[in-house]
This record gives sequence, structure tokens and C-alpha cells, in this order.
Amino acid sequence: MAFTTMVNPTFADYTTALRNALTGAETDRSAAGFRIGYGFSALQLSSGVEYRSDETEQPDLTFNTRETWLVRNNFKLQLNDASRLLGKLNHAESVSSLGAFYDGGYTEAVLGYAFRPVRHDRLNTLIKYTYFYNVPTTDQLTQKSIAAEFIQKSYVGAIDLTYDLTPTWSIGGKYAHRRGELSLSRDNPDFFDNTADLFVVRTDFRFREDWEGLVEVRVLEMPDLSDKRSGALVVVSRYLNPHFKVGIGYNFTDFSDDLTDLSFDHRGTFLSLTGAL
Repeated sequence: MAFTTMVNPTFADYTTALRNALTGAETDRSAAGFRIGYGFSALQLSSGVEYRSDETEQPDLTFNTRETWLVRNNFKLQLNDASRLLGKLNHAESVSSLGAFYDGGYTEAVLGYAFRPVRHDRLNTLIKYTYFYNVPTTDQLTQKSIAAEFIQKSYVGAIDLTYDLTPTWSIGGKYAHRRGELSLSRDNPDFFDNTADLFVVRTDFRFREDWEGLVEVRVLEMPDLSDKRSGALVVVSRYLNPHFKVGIGYNFTDFSDDLTDLSFDHRGTFLSLTGAL
């Protein structure tokens, strides 16, 4: 395997002071990061390390400290002209001076296989397996400023297919299954099952020269919770170049097609950025 490219290492370091707009409490933050990447004829690798230290003022004017480490790794291997492997491994640990109850961390490992036949490139296939373990810190919030409550262990398998009927119209679908466990307790975790199945059917259509529309119908079944949700999602996008498009959409459901996301706060307008390599 011949070496073709090397991406130079990058390093960043900064220190800043933050102030809580509601309480006036100050946080002194120091952070540093290092990232390196390599490119070969068929293999691309990248790895990075980030560190952050926060000293946060308390109501009694003392300070507590939180130190966070994040390690990120990615790879892409071109098996042949029609298929490739891709994956990532991310791990984070967050330690608080207040004690183990306030600590947090997560691990995310992904392995995927992408297939697009060279002689019949109307078909696009992505098969992906994800392992996800998340222990949110006690002060971690969701996008709607709600405390992140669950310790989560999830194993998710997914297959996503798209087929171009014509240069203008495409159809596709996705099926994903989660074998997951949740715990509401941090001190003595007591996990309960939280399996789920996701079904998606969609169609894409081009109109005018650089515009594209997407309509999805989604169904999420969670048998352990005796819950079933369904709805639609629509997006209108514009291609800025042949490999990148920007769109705006509306999600009529409250769930994500990412089965590791348990927030159920996705209803509403969103911005879509899509690129292809």
C-alpha cells in the first residue's frame, strides 16, 4: 500500500473566563487539543485528543473543578471501487472535584460498510453497527435545557438503502434495531430493557436545476415501553456544488432516526447540511 498523503498535526490551546448570565457565577476555562491524520492510497486515519479544565464558582464563593478528556479516532478503508469500510471510536471522561456522583463519560464505537456498485451506481447501501455507553454528568442538559437523566447502554444495527429510479426521482428506506438498557440511578445502576425498532420510507426528487426535496415517513416502536410513534419529515435543499447541499426542513415527529438519541425533542424546524466524498 503506497503512502500518498500526510496531514500535518494541529494543536490548539486557549484560556477564557465565562460568566453565568442568571447567577453571575464565573468559570475559568482552559483547554487544549491535538489532532493528527494520515492518508494512504486506500486508507485514511485520524486521531485527536482534547483536554478541558473548568473552575466554577459556587454560591459560597468557593470553586469546584471539572477535568474532561476526549479521545477521537476515525478511519476509512477503500476495499474496492464499489465498497468501503468506515468507523470511529470516541471516548470521554469527565471528573469533578465534588466526587464520583458528579462524574460523567461516554464511549461510542461505530463500524460501517458502504456499497455502491460501479456498474449499477443507482444503488447506495450503508450498513452500520454502533455501540454507545453514556453516563451524563449531573449538570448536563439536553437541547431544551432539561437535565439528561439516563445512563444508557445501547447496541444499534442499521441498514439504509437508496435507489435512483431516474435522474430526478429516488426512493429509499432505513431499518434500525436497538438493543438497549437504561438506568435512572447513578449510585446503584439498575438497568431495564429499552429495545426499539425504527422504520423509514422516503423519496427524493430533483426540481429546477440545483434544488431537491425529500419526504420521509417514520415509525418508531418501543415494545418494552408499550409505545409507538409515527409521523413525517420534509426537507427542501439546494446544491451549492455537486457534492454539497444545504437545506431547511421540518420534523413532524419528536424522535430522531439516531436510536442512541433518547431526548424526544426533535419536533420542529432544522437546518440540514449534506456532503459527499
